[in-house]
Amino acid sequence: MSKPRRLLTLVGVGAAAAFAALVLPLSVAHADPFTDPDGEPYETCNGAVCLVMGDILDGNWKYEGIRPIITDWKGDQPYIVQYTADDGTVTDAGTYTVKIEDYWNSFFSSSAYQFGDFVASPAAADDLDLGDFGDLSGSSIYQVTIGDFTNLTINDVGPHDLNYWVMSAGDLIYTVVTDPLHGTSAGLIQTVGELPEQIWNSLFHPFVPPVPDYLVPDDPFASLDFDPCDFLGAVCGGDVPV
Repeated sequence: MSKPRRLLTLVGVGAAAAFAALVLPLSVAHADPFTDPDGEPYETCNGAVCLVMGDILDGNWKYEGIRPIITDWKGDQPYIVQYTADDGTVTDAGTYTVKIEDYWNSFFSSSAYQFGDFVASPAAADDLDLGDFGDLSGSSIYQVTIGDFTNLTINDVGPHDLNYWVMSAGDLIYTVVTDPLHGTSAGLIQTVGELPEQIWNSLFHPFVPPVPDYLVPDDPFASLDFDPCDFLGAVCGGDVPV
């Protein structure tokens, strides 16, 4: 049975919609659509399995906003699940199309990811162990940052459809893991540099599964795509550009 698709609505998107949309020619904006500024692919990995961004020109990315007040990027970006064997052989196991929205204003930034169905590659072996990367159909991820406060929500991941909520502020990290199928949960609190302390645990096992933050897609628009100081030099301590 497919998982419910629950993409969380981004706060402030309604305000961004008031601005005219501009479809950018990404072939001009990004000289190399496959790699980041350091020449590395946009990917996140866990062991032998990686989630790798496909051709950015296939993502139908659109931009709305007025710099430096608001930026809002939206796309339907293909991602490839790649498996690397012990001998170094890389297999494209399948793909997801991930609906993405990256939003920024002067108060907060947020990114939302909604995974479509996994489309297995006909050439890939059925016995490849893809871990959580093979069970993301219908999963959603949402992250918001306000200053040094970050809230990360990961919904419906892994074979048990677990949900993760991670709130961090300064050196303090608070984590809640829930199993909606059985109505159980666990909570942890941690200070950076210290071991986490368990607050409660009603899960069916004594350990709390680690947060699979490697499932957050590597996304070129998740970080700020311009420097506000280019527009607000006086505020940044420099001269206003002319």
